[in-house]
Amino acid sequence: MPGVGVRAMEHLLRREPAREVQAAASAPAALIMMRALACLLLVLITMSAPSPAAAQRFGGNSPVCMQRWEWGGVTWISCQYRSWDECRASAAGLSAMCMDNPYAQRPLHPERSPRSR
Repeated sequence: MPGVGVRAMEHLLRREPAREVQAAASAPAALIMMRALACLLLVLITMSAPSPAAAQRFGGNSPVCMQRWEWGGVTWISCQYRSWDECRASAAGLSAMCMDNPYAQRPLHPERSPRSR
């Protein structure tokens, strides 16, 4: 195929791509394009995969919660304590701390009326 270069130049001058040039150039280009699309599709699927849903961290209507840490960065919160002393007794010796349950329903405090002078 020594004459392919000359034929390609003739077709380029006429602005018509040679069939040999089209066939030789399109096979590797199509292969590269297909591989690039496959990689792009894999990246898009990986990035759009949903992450694990976080569980509800606070539950119940108890006023005190205990947050506990375990090896590997795992943490969990248990809201089952009626008093701070009960929570502190359970947390003794553990890597844990007691805290207010932000979702517990508190008794409503009546609003104060302004004092009259």
